[in-house]
Amino acid sequence: MRGLQAVMTVEVVEKCCQRTIAESVTIAGTGLHSGGKCVVVVHPAEADTGVVFAAKGEKIRCLASNVVGTARGTNIGRNGTKFQTIEHLMAAMNGLGIDNGIVEVSGPEMPALDGSALPYVEEILSVGIVVQSQPKRVLEIDEPVSVVNGDSFILAVPAKTLKITYVMSYDHPMIGRQSPTYVINEDNFTRHIAAARTFCLYEEIAHLISQDLALGGSIANAIVIWQDRYSSDLRFPDELARHKMLDLVGDLALLGMNLAAEIVAVKTGHAMNVELVRKLTEQMPVDESREAA
Repeated sequence: MRGLQAVMTVEVVEKCCQRTIAESVTIAGTGLHSGGKCVVVVHPAEADTGVVFAAKGEKIRCLASNVVGTARGTNIGRNGTKFQTIEHLMAAMNGLGIDNGIVEVSGPEMPALDGSALPYVEEILSVGIVVQSQPKRVLEIDEPVSVVNGDSFILAVPAKTLKITYVMSYDHPMIGRQSPTYVINEDNFTRHIAAARTFCLYEEIAHLISQDLALGGSIANAIVIWQDRYSSDLRFPDELARHKMLDLVGDLALLGMNLAAEIVAVKTGHAMNVELVRKLTEQMPVDESREAA
């Protein structure tokens, strides 16, 4: 009985305490939009550091207040330094419950890898995760928070843990309606969400390239969707919606702390995700929001 109590105590501590990685890990690849070589080195960090991106002497916290763009990805920046397409890396960090880390970046954006967060997850787990002594910082909202834009909306309501339902509805024969629901924890994220890849319609490609986007895109790092087929077999029947959920998990990391809420997102993207986080930031206690500024 004492042994069982000890195990339960350890589990409670691991869930309630902050976490960082055990040692530095290097991840390299091609940038999805830039097509350039990109290298990130994720370093351990002390408790209450948060996730900080660093390059050329500039350090920028992963916070909604530092977002400078949401066109086909989430970008943060300050003083001329920009870190682009951070959402897959941040989904891996957030999904694994990692609170603190320094992300040293070389190159124009994060590596696209296979278009999902799974390679980031695998690299992080290969070096291990360290439980720290400080308690996790958690925002528990006491009233609904929402963002609405036409027929798209995202709603967060009070809950004791983070649970997400993502509703995708496309008038497209290969997409249709998909609506996965998951409690976001390390096991669910790793098994059911992390491997979901980014996607685009074949008809969008020329426009994206004209906007200097997707210059590094290929069927190796994205699912291309034609009217009658995909560029590769899907990893899950609802992989497209799961990827949108993955993006949302990454964007919620912009809160700078853990979130306890039930979220329903209908046809949303990075812009609405970030707007929700900005509204959630207003729910923080004064001391917390000042610290996160």
